[in-house]
Amino acid sequence: GTLPVSPTVGRLETMADAETPRPRKRAVEWLLEGESVRTNRHLARFAAAPYLPRLLADPASSALLSRSSRSLRKEIIEAYGMLEQVEATLRGAAPAAIVDLCCGSGFLSLALANEFPAAAVLMFDLDTRIRVRHDASHPNLRFEVADIMADGFGAR
Repeated sequence: GTLPVSPTVGRLETMADAETPRPRKRAVEWLLEGESVRTNRHLARFAAAPYLPRLLADPASSALLSRSSRSLRKEIIEAYGMLEQVEATLRGAAPAAIVDLCCGSGFLSLALANEFPAAAVLMFDLDTRIRVRHDASHPNLRFEVADIMADGFGAR
């Protein structure tokens, strides 16, 4: 007679014949495919940003865009909420420089650098553990570790 074929064997062959596995999705890709992009105006603005494809492809921004989904969503909403306030304050004026004090991971600074490409965006934070890499691919963005409360900070 014939030997019974295990269902596992067929699955293994199918998997072996499959194309190269797709790269694992980052939190940003999951977020962009989700419902919240259609229901939250800040996430919608991020998703429609003309510079988004460049950010998604930028290896220097990958760590920032690969955070946990909840953390990334919070960062984007806060950054684009603040961006609205900056734009309302500027009333159409083009800033020469923007300073982001206590910048943390720098998501707001990144949004500002992209929204105002002619402005120099300076990011400062005291935390030496912060690893800002996305400033490397934006010539108008610079990060410095600094104590903004220290004597002489304003003289920089």
